Amino acid sequence: MMRSVSEIMLKNFRNINLLDGVKKAQDFVINEGIDYFPVIDQKEIVGILTYRDLIKAHPNRIVADAMNDTIISISSSASIWEAKEIFDNNDIDAVLIIDNEELTGIITRNLLYAELGKHTDLLTGLYKTDYIYYHTRKLISSKKNPAIIFIDVNNFGYIDKKYGHIQGDIILKEIASILKQSMNSETFLCRFGGDEFTILTPYDLDRCINFTKKILSKISNYNFINNIKINVSAGIALNSHEADCSDIISIIYDLINRASLASTKAKKEKHSYHIAEDDKVYSIS
Repeated sequence: MMRSVSEIMLKNFRNINLLDGVKKAQDFVINEGIDYFPVIDQKEIVGILTYRDLIKAHPNRIVADAMNDTIISISSSASIWEAKEIFDNNDIDAVLIIDNEELTGIITRNLLYAELGKHTDLLTGLYKTDYIYYHTRKLISSKKNPAIIFIDVNNFGYIDKKYGHIQGDIILKEIASILKQSMNSETFLCRFGGDEFTILTPYDLDRCINFTKKILSKISNYNFINNIKINVSAGIALNSHEADCSDIISIIYDLINRASLASTKAKKEKHSYHIAEDDKVYSIS
């Protein structure tokens, strides 16, 4: 399941008035360990004062002089990936969590990125499958049908045994780098597990095939460590049915499962890729 900001947000904050002195907020930091202060003027939130703002501010100034008046808010049910997009696109330290017009928490940049570290594969630096779930939901919300490309390294167990796990890890990192460099603003990549990678696209079948061919060619032509020859198999699965955001998990499970089975079929039959549509898997030479 996708983690929501409600699971990591800060609830230890204190409202402060626009005309209060900076010294008052600094005292709260020292005495109560509070680092974030929503700024209130006539019962409305007009800004936010952070610990970083307080470090730079003279204690004789008022809050209005030191605060950041850029206010961005999301609901507590929002995904951590939605929060990530906000921080990536804005030079801010904190986002307010508002539910039913009530401030319920704060999520900070540092807190969020600490959480995202748990959703990042340590070997390759790629995100895990939670990242794909979020972007699948976004595609469906924008009336686009998701498609999955499942990449599986051929004979990786043999390579691991023959050349050792260290070199096997280097190969996985190199493949991850090739895949990452092949992505664009419409495609999303994660490490599914072991020697398997998953790519989410909004493409139709023809574009998926062309995109897959380019990736397979890059991997096939790459000079891996110790000149070890690496080939991968790919499975492509498209969602051709009307999608419902409330059923996101079953949709992505079905797509990944069918794409995985297609890649296994490609590997067994020594094809570079196979396509799964609906409940059937068929081959393309």
